[in-house]
Amino acid sequence: MQLYTYRKCIYFYINTINKMKKNIYLLGLIFFLGVFFIGCKKDPEKIPPTISFKTGSFTPNSAIVEIGGQLFFGIQAAGNTAEITNFTIKKVLENGTAITVMDTALYSMNLDLNKIFYQNVENKVTWVFSVMDRDRLTAEISLVVYKDPNSSFGGIYYFPSVILGYQNNATYGHFANPNTGNVYFADSATANQNKIDFLCYYILSDGLPSPCLSSPGEIDNFSTEAQTYYPYLTSWTTKNYTLWDISVDNTPISTTSFDNAQNDSLLIVSYHDVWGKKKFKWATTGKIIPFITAAGKKGLVKVKSADLVDNGKIELAIKIQQ
Repeated sequence: MQLYTYRKCIYFYINTINKMKKNIYLLGLIFFLGVFFIGCKKDPEKIPPTISFKTGSFTPNSAIVEIGGQLFFGIQAAGNTAEITNFTIKKVLENGTAITVMDTALYSMNLDLNKIFYQNVENKVTWVFSVMDRDRLTAEISLVVYKDPNSSFGGIYYFPSVILGYQNNATYGHFANPNTGNVYFADSATANQNKIDFLCYYILSDGLPSPCLSSPGEIDNFSTEAQTYYPYLTSWTTKNYTLWDISVDNTPISTTSFDNAQNDSLLIVSYHDVWGKKKFKWATTGKIIPFITAAGKKGLVKVKSADLVDNGKIELAIKIQQ
């Protein structure tokens, strides 16, 4: 009888342990499945950004514009589930060629932009405006602009010798008006701020001698060199911003083409918006550099000579749209 009772107790004990194991197993399984289903919860739906044209006095779809005429675009965009990280503007030609004229990074839920370009020589261009958000979702809009068939190329001003002095040169002025060829020292430049589109200075860039062509507007665009050499620029109320096309380092314009230009056709096709920068470094002898002024006048400068000391000078030949 005692042996039977003993065996019964052992059986009860083992059975209880097995039940506990089963319960622990079930609890563990339930916990695991709960974690699994929580982890597999569906992500929130990602919605692409939106982009639209502003209304008002902007260039409309199917506009007909003469060569050199102003194109005024107003763009608004917004991210929905993620920030906008990239904005591009492209010109798509009739043969399908796409030319990027603006490609900029940003990190914002909203974009509000007014941008001016100028009609080139193409008969028909589809302007495409695109945004991409942090999730790489995109949106785009487009419009078509036609060249006025009655357009003709315009005249140019030509100044065969304009000499500017670098920051430590006291003989030649540091500032110029490319529309007249006039050169200004500090006092007269300050009195004629609205006329100043060029300035120059000399630096060592990446260890190399670098004559630089720039403009007063450089100091409003995250650069300190012009402000360092000409500190009174900070008090100017008008700081014109000239853009310099740096792509000529890879696709140079020939001296013959520059010398033979009698109208603004070469000036118009030589400047590429996407390559327009706030300064042109290494403006050394022989280079021919496209530019566009704050007033939208396109031009070319030929560097006739450029000293490689900070008290030297640079001599330019300038052709600019009238």
